[in-house]
Amino acid sequence: MLTTHVQNSFLTEDFLLHTEYAKILYHDYAKHLPIIDYHNHLPPAEIAQNRRFENISKIWLAGDHYKWRAMRTLG
Repeated sequence: MLTTHVQNSFLTEDFLLHTEYAKILYHDYAKHLPIIDYHNHLPPAEIAQNRRFENISKIWLAGDHYKWRAMRTLG
């Protein structure tokens, strides 16, 4: 229940869109375009499927081999 309330009141359709121009540009032009992220270590299929991760650690560590290598190297 708390999670739903927070999502409904905080993460609205206009989250981070502070001006009317930002809302128009996003909703009328960019909303349906693909997300392009050239520095992402998650598999594109997981992003496309809008995969929900169990917690933030799963996102940070799941697909980032650099973090795993650093943890192994630094103990």
